[in-house]
Amino acid sequence: MEAQTAPLWRALADPTRRRILDLLLERPRITREVAAHFRISRIAVMRHLTVLSDAGLVASRKRGRERRYYLNAITLQQIYRRWFDPLAAGWVSGILRLRDGVAASRPGVESTSPSVDIALDVRIDGTNAAVFKALTHEPGAWWGHPMLRPEATGLTLEPRLGGLFVERWTHGGAVLAAVTQWATDRHLELTGPFHLGLAIGVASFDLATDGAATVLRFSFRAFGPIDPDRARMFSEGWRELVTRRLKALVEEGTRLGVSPGARAATKKPGARRRSDG
Repeated sequence: MEAQTAPLWRALADPTRRRILDLLLERPRITREVAAHFRISRIAVMRHLTVLSDAGLVASRKRGRERRYYLNAITLQQIYRRWFDPLAAGWVSGILRLRDGVAASRPGVESTSPSVDIALDVRIDGTNAAVFKALTHEPGAWWGHPMLRPEATGLTLEPRLGGLFVERWTHGGAVLAAVTQWATDRHLELTGPFHLGLAIGVASFDLATDGAATVLRFSFRAFGPIDPDRARMFSEGWRELVTRRLKALVEEGTRLGVSPGARAATKKPGARRRSDG
């Protein structure tokens, strides 16, 4: 245990690195956005980011010439679980137990290697607030099959950190994920099983303003053993949900999810209502 946690303490000992973690807690950032908060050189900031990455405290994704950094809440939860949560209660602790089971079932395979890795950039004609509202307050209006079980009748998302993303059935339901990061109108991260079996998925939604429109940068990474057909279904399913259904909800008010319901608040005059087919 000491050998495993020593890099964490070394990484956390430096005040600059702790400040970087605070910045990433607010939302994911690219290298120059992190460097803009410090008087040290960009090279020095990159070295701090490397130390944090090596310790497992942050994860990163390169897109084009930019590298975006994310806070790894699961690694921080490991520290919390050791000293402050001996009963391993709570949702994130459950995710850790699941991840430990995945690692044990695949000896010799790094649990940090994603089984599914998806990245999409989508331009949506609507404000950041409208897109974020569609993401968080009306998930059933755009999220639907094949990403749900056949018996699913609706979806709810508790709009807060730690809130549960729940698939509703007529006589029950299932937890798909929990809110592990939240920045109103800017960023949402969901972490959970997502019907992946033994694997764990992390879905990240980043919103940026582009004139009167919003650029949604979406990524989904899953860790653990996943059937190849299911991995392919998730890759195709996320593209359908984000690039077509969510976009249609914000731009036209068209509800293509599991809960067609009434007209969406964002619906534009003259748009037709359709249901998930």
